[in-house]
Amino acid sequence: MATNKRKYIRIVLGVFWLGVFAWLLYNMQAKGLESTVLESNNRVHIQNLSNAVIFTPAVDTMGSALIFYPGALVDPIAYAPMAKTISEAGYKTIVFKLPYRMALFEFQQENVFQQTMEYVNSDSRQRKWIIGGHSRGGKLVTIFGRDYRSVPDGLLLVGTSHPREIDLSDLNMDVTKIYGSNDGLASEEEINEFAVNLPATMHRVRIAGGNHRQFGYYGYQFGDSSADISREKQQEIMIDAIIKQLERVQSN
Repeated sequence: MATNKRKYIRIVLGVFWLGVFAWLLYNMQAKGLESTVLESNNRVHIQNLSNAVIFTPAVDTMGSALIFYPGALVDPIAYAPMAKTISEAGYKTIVFKLPYRMALFEFQQENVFQQTMEYVNSDSRQRKWIIGGHSRGGKLVTIFGRDYRSVPDGLLLVGTSHPREIDLSDLNMDVTKIYGSNDGLASEEEINEFAVNLPATMHRVRIAGGNHRQFGYYGYQFGDSSADISREKQQEIMIDAIIKQLERVQSN
């Protein structure tokens, strides 16, 4: 009887956590997007590949570009509006599709980094690259910055408290951190606490009223706070800061 009870409890718990995961995955789906967000136009060419979505300007002459890692479980298409706008401004942008939307294990992370290197090394323009990410994607950025520090010309950290355990304070490159004052998952207190792990020359962009999930276009995220500004306004401020970083990196 006791064995059957334990088996029943395990089944119930398994079903419960499976339901929680399915609910989280549903809410991390891209939402609120225009139907044409992945359609090429006369300003940008879009390729939806197995490991990334590539946004290439029709007039591709800029000397810097962006590779971006999504947050944990977040549909990479949730960052398409940002990437498309940046590309329409002239800068090539690649949004990665992380393994199982997380790249949780070390071998998966290394696979992502090797694919990143392939994109960088195969670039015929030999431009300068910024490696960026949102939330847990920002953690991947810091690991890449530690292990491949001679590769990027800039790091972009969006809505993330990382690096927490990694000291990158001696990096000699453009580092930009963008965060929202209402972010319930990467609080302003954490941003300030772990700032010592980043260069003193870091560019900080505080978005008053911004929260965590409005850095992308997806649904409710457990633990996040409500925003005091619209998603469109938060995106506008973020994109402006990213373009300014691309301009700085290009000119250096």
